[in-house]
Amino acid sequence: MSRRRRVGAALLGAGLLAILTAAALPAWHTVYPDRVALRSGRELLWVALPWALVCGLVAVVSLARVGPSRWLWREVSRGLLISTVLAGGAVTAAWWLLSATDAYAREAGMVSTGPGPGTWLALLGCLLIPLAGALPDDPSPGLGS
Repeated sequence: MSRRRRVGAALLGAGLLAILTAAALPAWHTVYPDRVALRSGRELLWVALPWALVCGLVAVVSLARVGPSRWLWREVSRGLLISTVLAGGAVTAAWWLLSATDAYAREAGMVSTGPGPGTWLALLGCLLIPLAGALPDDPSPGLGS
């Protein structure tokens, strides 16, 4: 098995493990003067898991292909990687802004709110999976080696 495929398989496994582990961690925390409210990481799975499966399918096809036919799948994986960075960051930032400026929560005495470790781990997992399919080809032995 080539180095690209070994590294890609490791990234795929790590990404899936990160998403599944994120379900066990708190996804969001809100601090009140008398308590801290935590939202379950399982609420992330309905968004993160389908996206990870689509990215994983493209990454597996990209890792399985060799030669010129791999180019298209590598580019699709790169596009999914860029989309994940932009969409994941934008959705998290928008949710954070809306949560932080919620008038009802402020009336209830909310001090602060923000993403928990489950959210960050799910985002990391969703980045590792398309990264696996976007890996460059192994350098060919030849000139300069």
